[in-house]
Amino acid sequence: MKTIHLDVDLELEKYLKEEKYSQALQNISNKNKYETVEAITIKSLSQVNKKTLANFPKLKLIITRTVGTDHIDLNYCKQKGIAVYHIVDYGSFNIAEHVFALLLSGTRNVVSSQKEIRGGTFSHSNYLGIALKGKKLGVVGTGKIGLEVVRRAKGFDMEVVAYDVFKNEKAAKELGFPYISLEELAKTSDVITLHAPLLESTKHMINKKIIGLMKEGAIIINTARGGLIDTKALVSQIKKFRWVGLDVLEDEEKFSKKNPLLKFDNVVITPHIAFFSDASVKTIAGETNVLIHNFERGDKQGRVV
Repeated sequence: MKTIHLDVDLELEKYLKEEKYSQALQNISNKNKYETVEAITIKSLSQVNKKTLANFPKLKLIITRTVGTDHIDLNYCKQKGIAVYHIVDYGSFNIAEHVFALLLSGTRNVVSSQKEIRGGTFSHSNYLGIALKGKKLGVVGTGKIGLEVVRRAKGFDMEVVAYDVFKNEKAAKELGFPYISLEELAKTSDVITLHAPLLESTKHMINKKIIGLMKEGAIIINTARGGLIDTKALVSQIKKFRWVGLDVLEDEEKFSKKNPLLKFDNVVITPHIAFFSDASVKTIAGETNVLIHNFERGDKQGRVV
């Protein structure tokens, strides 16, 4: 089966077979050469829709090397008879670890102290840290990643509460956390971390109203999807937060030095790297090859449509 891989970085390139391109689907050139392509693999920067698939008349299979599928027009793919597979789990622990990297970099002044350090000043006096022990962590979304975060939070002796439309009561009992409303979570949590998919119902779930309910000095971490947070609302109330840790942004493909979030010292941004580790790269490549094999033999494990 003629396959090409898009959105491929230098690390992933080492493990994937067939043709590989660094560009996203909407940015590829020489489109006439793709008339015989039967399968493509992509990442979240590729936008899959009628327009971007127009140059793939023989396409049978799309594999997204992500858990989420919000960048794919699934209805169009279904209409065209194009199978869509995703990677169910390439190591939820990778993202959970990054949550705490973002969190600790703020609570323990890892980032904010660097300017003085590099200026030759070695003093603790301006950098009173925030201990995580005893703080309340609000987890929005209790899928595999959210639950990995809960497990790590318990290791820090944090109190955990959660919000999810689909409640995992078994996990709640085993890990010792209650489900509460989003409003109550916003009001009572010291730290809020987002792990929901981006759907019409979840877009801007962290909006002006919800931010208004949060505590002064709250911390928010987002390693899920940028669209979960209304950026304008966040910017307008940014002084409320002690720390904002973002691995994802709204319209991150259009990111530039003009992004309004770059003005604030209480914001740290990483470039969508929560998933990106030595462990995850090997797993993603391996799972991608497995999904191609699954499709060829009619196995629906990992199939979305």
